[in-house]
Amino acid sequence: MTYRGWESFTPACGPPERPSRSKYGAVKTTRDGITFDSKKEADRWTVLKARQHAKEITGLSRQVPFELSVRPRDPLRATAVGFQRIGTYVADFVYVEDGARVVEDVKGIRTDMYRWKKRHLLAEYGIPIRET
Repeated sequence: MTYRGWESFTPACGPPERPSRSKYGAVKTTRDGITFDSKKEADRWTVLKARQHAKEITGLSRQVPFELSVRPRDPLRATAVGFQRIGTYVADFVYVEDGARVVEDVKGIRTDMYRWKKRHLLAEYGIPIRET
């Protein structure tokens, strides 16, 4: 096609696109064929796998979802509707240590939403989150 001047022109080649930076500066990292949201989380995975291999912990799993729900305050609505799902908290790691289940989250920045989910998980399930 010949460019005449009045058409919209977009050059086929331009400056190379830079990879987008995450909001808080975390760098995605791949280890053991798994892509982690940050290098810190990948490092923690390596440590936990070594601890599991040494039989200090068992049942190691990652990205475990916990449904967060609430029951309406109005008694009539509460009996009609029951508990309502309001969100999901996804734990970075869950494992068993000394017979107790541990929910662990690797944190760089503690956002308001994370703090709210942490409190909600404790209130609903009675599970504290271990932060590393």
